[in-house]
Amino acid sequence: MNEKGKSIWGVISDILLIIIIIIAIIITVMTFTSKNSDMGIGNVLGYTPFAVQSDSMDSGEPSGFGSGDLIISKEVKDPETLKVGDVITYSTVIESDKPGKKIRGYNTHRIIDIERAADNSVYAFVTMGDAVGMEDAVNVLPDEVIAKQVNSGIDENGKKLTGMKIANFGSALNFLQSRTGFMICIIIPLALFFIWQIYKLISMFMTAKAESLAGNIDEESKQRVIEEYLAQQKKEQEESDKENKEDK
Repeated sequence: MNEKGKSIWGVISDILLIIIIIIAIIITVMTFTSKNSDMGIGNVLGYTPFAVQSDSMDSGEPSGFGSGDLIISKEVKDPETLKVGDVITYSTVIESDKPGKKIRGYNTHRIIDIERAADNSVYAFVTMGDAVGMEDAVNVLPDEVIAKQVNSGIDENGKKLTGMKIANFGSALNFLQSRTGFMICIIIPLALFFIWQIYKLISMFMTAKAESLAGNIDEESKQRVIEEYLAQQKKEQEESDKENKEDK
């Protein structure tokens, strides 16, 4: 491989390493923050990526998203700031894999109405999946709200705004957050990279040592040639002096 090829490969490997490290940091931070969260949801600087598990919001519009997609949401600290049209993720009761058994889980739907108490504070949010076409049977209480999809909502004309999302990346996030995925995509590549770096370091050290030895050999050879030349000159001078004496 020529020097240009090595340089390009070096840049690509550095970029891949940076991406892997960033992903590893994000997943690690989310894991630690989820342990300190009342809801068990991790976040990075208040932002949380959610892997979409159903198609209840897949309306076919640009604002929609479906199973396997990834949405980026921001933690909601004050539910009073939420408005009709916002897409929120909230804690709710969902059906488990076992028939007839329900568990506490999370859902992401759009706010279509807000019920208020006598003092005008938020009492509950009425939500609906864009693809469902009917409001959810159970309203969402303010303390059940976890996050709001970034940039979601409706404009002054009632048009749904497209929130922050990455198509088809939710499945990848689920895999990365699993033990197998983290091992295959993060741990093993990092281990191989560090082994490669150690190999390169050893190779550089051996090359430098070889060049140093070669340099020493060259210096010794030069010194030996000079000494031989001087000795030859001295010998010739002595022979010349001897001949001159004999002639006299």
